[in-house]
Amino acid sequence: MKNLLSLSPKQIVKEIEYQKDSIISKVLLQSERLNLTLFAVAEGQEFSPHTTTREAIVHILEGDGEFMLGDIWHKFSSGDYFYMPEKLLHAIKAKSNFKFLLYLY
Repeated sequence: MKNLLSLSPKQIVKEIEYQKDSIISKVLLQSERLNLTLFAVAEGQEFSPHTTTREAIVHILEGDGEFMLGDIWHKFSSGDYFYMPEKLLHAIKAKSNFKFLLYLY
């Protein structure tokens, strides 16, 4: 098991920094039941359509953009969250720098 989570309150958005023209990720927790990964996505970056083998929750921490869920694009901004069932086709377009937490369980 990997666990980088703090035992005291911290600002999670400060745990990762943006890099120009890049998508950066940091695994915070990895166990049999839950993987928690923090992402920093630079403005203009995209994730091409893909699926996951696990159920997921996405929590947008800052910034905005668009998520394709199935064949529908949805706008998102800071504070938004949503559920993705396993095998759902999805993609991302960053309209600004944005950070999000991905919970895979």
